[in-house]
Amino acid sequence: MKIQSEQIQALNKASSAETTKSVQEQNGQDVFGNILAKEMDAANTTVAASTPPPLGGVMDTGRLLQAEAAAPAENLSESERVVMENVDQLLNQWEVYAGRLGSEEEASSLKEAYGVLEDIESGVQQLKEDNPVIGESPDLESLVNELEVMAATEKIKCNRGDYL
Repeated sequence: MKIQSEQIQALNKASSAETTKSVQEQNGQDVFGNILAKEMDAANTTVAASTPPPLGGVMDTGRLLQAEAAAPAENLSESERVVMENVDQLLNQWEVYAGRLGSEEEASSLKEAYGVLEDIESGVQQLKEDNPVIGESPDLESLVNELEVMAATEKIKCNRGDYL
């Protein structure tokens, strides 16, 4: 079998077409990469300059930490100290509740979790009734309201069967 010049030319054309296509793809990627890098730099600059919006439906821990930094624990009155201790106990109960939901034994742990949830709900109601100082501090009132809303929401979820 003889190799004819037509076959060589066809092979060269195919080879050069693949090379051209590969070079165009690489150039396209470089252009795309450059544009992407510029846009990402612009987006990072914009994000760094702006402040994030507050989260809806979730406790804004950043605001709470700022409130703690603004009012040291030494300057709290006795009633405020009692409220903070009660809130701390309620938050510890939330951790217990979350642990019960994540437990391996589903049936018994759901019943226990619901009991903890009822304790949290009654604790929040008791806290609101016993401490009029809550209404004087907007941050503290917001925290107690968030605890109340979370308890009601979780109770609805349990009754609806979301955790079964």
